[in-house]
Amino acid sequence: MTETGPDDDLEEEIAGQELLARELACLFGKDIVEQARQLDIADLNLTDDMTSAIGDGVRQLKQLKHDPEAQQQWVNKQEPGLQLLLCMWVMDMDLLDKIQTRSWL
Repeated sequence: MTETGPDDDLEEEIAGQELLARELACLFGKDIVEQARQLDIADLNLTDDMTSAIGDGVRQLKQLKHDPEAQQQWVNKQEPGLQLLLCMWVMDMDLLDKIQTRSWL
């Protein structure tokens, strides 16, 4: 049995974050993902309207879960600000499995 140390855990976390970023880039685009990675949703002053838009967006993505193309088309029709908020929310809340059927990659 091998023991895992803090370095192994860090490497796994980084690898997981990179995979998540690649999968989200397929849905939101690389630019949105890069912006989302630089911001912390906890630092945003989310209004009720913004929170409602995020909730509606997540519900829409869940409804389209079995149709990645439809998800991507829906995302592409949204304003960049909402795309960014949704991407950040999915990243922070670890919702990717809930909004997609399988890996995009």
